[in-house]
Amino acid sequence: MPKLEISKVHDAYEDAGECPLCILHEAAEATYLRSFQHSRVMEPNVRVQTNETGFCPDHYGKLYRAENKLGLGLVVHTHLQQKIPQIRAALERIAEAGTGRRSRQSAAEAEATLASMRDRCFICDMLRTDGERYAFTILYLWSRDAEFPARFQASHGFCMGHFLQMLSAAPKLLRPDRAQRWIDEAVALQIKSFDSLERDLLAFTQLSRSENSSLGSEAERTALGRTLQKLAGGRFRLA
Repeated sequence: MPKLEISKVHDAYEDAGECPLCILHEAAEATYLRSFQHSRVMEPNVRVQTNETGFCPDHYGKLYRAENKLGLGLVVHTHLQQKIPQIRAALERIAEAGTGRRSRQSAAEAEATLASMRDRCFICDMLRTDGERYAFTILYLWSRDAEFPARFQASHGFCMGHFLQMLSAAPKLLRPDRAQRWIDEAVALQIKSFDSLERDLLAFTQLSRSENSSLGSEAERTALGRTLQKLAGGRFRLA
């Protein structure tokens, strides 16, 4: 059974944002990025894993824009040392491939190897594990905590990406009847949330009209950021 993250999930629902899982993801990612600015970057067990996986383009960028470039340089160097033989072998297979069907298949396999190396990420792996724990905790609380269903019903549901994650997790973690009930409630929340966002976003687009002297409500002023979070995930802090 995954580790429960009850206090973190409750805190995320206190935030009253469009997606509690986005809030949890952002907090966890910030913690991991900060940890790589300090001694964690040199821990032997971490180096073993980063030597194998490296980071995805997004997290390479975030780590590079932070302060500890020397630590990042050491991590990238040992990762490169370990991966150069695989990179060289894949590149040579591509160069040697002809135009025949079998040769093209060999080149495609080499390209897939390079793509896999590009997309693997130590931080993404940790966030994926965290996400599974958070999803499990939400479903656990919904089915076991008498007070949580009301909090769930009072929320705005999830962003599209995390809704799909929860939709996949529910049948695996709940009994069939409970899973269907959770899906019914979650779908209703999503529909209600999108309807509300559409109204707020329309009002947001009217705020700049010359004949409109109102500053708008907070819901209207933040409608664009909240809608983008619902559609794309993440925390869009747009007023």
